[in-house]
Amino acid sequence: MGGYGPIQPRHIVLLISLAMIWGTSFLVTKIGVQFMPALSLTAIRLIAAALAMVIFAVLTQTRYPAGGRAWAYCFALAFFGNSLPFFLISWGVEGIASGRAAILMAVMPLATLVLAHFFTPGDRLRLRKLLGIVLGFVGVVVLVGPAALHGLGGSLLHQLAVASGAICYAISVIIVQRMPPAPLVGRATLTLAFSALQTAPVALWLSGWTTPDFSIDGWWPPLYLGLLSTALATLILFKLLSEREASFVAFQNYLVPVFGVFWGALLLDEDVSLQAVAALGLILSGIYVANRRRSG
Repeated sequence: MGGYGPIQPRHIVLLISLAMIWGTSFLVTKIGVQFMPALSLTAIRLIAAALAMVIFAVLTQTRYPAGGRAWAYCFALAFFGNSLPFFLISWGVEGIASGRAAILMAVMPLATLVLAHFFTPGDRLRLRKLLGIVLGFVGVVVLVGPAALHGLGGSLLHQLAVASGAICYAISVIIVQRMPPAPLVGRATLTLAFSALQTAPVALWLSGWTTPDFSIDGWWPPLYLGLLSTALATLILFKLLSEREASFVAFQNYLVPVFGVFWGALLLDEDVSLQAVAALGLILSGIYVANRRRSG
């Protein structure tokens, strides 16, 4: 089974924490793009995340990754884990329903499973993992309703953008696992700094070198996304990937829309349907099946 031991309670806690944080992202992104272009939202989000991590790194006196190879990994991770997918998904959700976006994001665990088989030692494609991924996908379909599968050919460019963002996330998970050893905070800070440098100049250029007008309503979404959904989530993701295989971490992508429903109930007084509870049960069953170890 490679170098991975049994799943510990803290791994489940970290996985669920990540899904809870990212479960708000679609809702907040939908709000944010009403006030500014998707690329500007992405740039402000990443600048806020990078600044927060730099301050945290200074306070904790962390060391940064050393050597060109480590910096190249951080640059690639910044592109595939933040800059490109944040823009693709932010732009994509402008043109499609959130339920359809959740279905398209469910491409990520399957893509991760395939990539991990070829690029991550000890994380081979096995029948139980494939069955777990299928159970998780069925859970997402139950959550958003089979109707979300209809019309998957419409708004093609927006749908391709979201699906491509999901594949970017799969690539980024593999990159994290193959990175040279380095302090967690230093690695996260350098990655987010590269992300901000990759997106900010492009966003400014495309906006005619102007910044979005400041308003509380318009600026709280990218700041929230930067501090919680990016900076804090990156630390949790790095910690989890230092202890668990990529295919396990990929299951958060199935949990994210479930927590999106529960956050809607908590913050917007929406009803939690029986199908949401059933979906959570299917997804948790998929996680169990995919990671169950044979006795003996």
